[in-house]
Amino acid sequence: MNMTKDTSDDRSPIARAIEWSARLMTIGLEMALPAAGGYWLDLRIGTLPAFVTLGAMLGFVAGMFHLLQIARQGSK
Repeated sequence: MNMTKDTSDDRSPIARAIEWSARLMTIGLEMALPAAGGYWLDLRIGTLPAFVTLGAMLGFVAGMFHLLQIARQGSK
């Protein structure tokens, strides 16, 4: 078992925490904003729930794609 500290990232712990919180906030917004935009568009056009559903699916795909990118970066 390797008990040495990883020194490849010399930033402070708070800087790393802020980076991770920004990543998570980005993913959350990527998932929520397309659905909210779809809801707004549905209200304007009167097609409820067509664009909400489309926006939710688009947001889910975008969020999952971003999560996979982060996972790939972490495994390197």
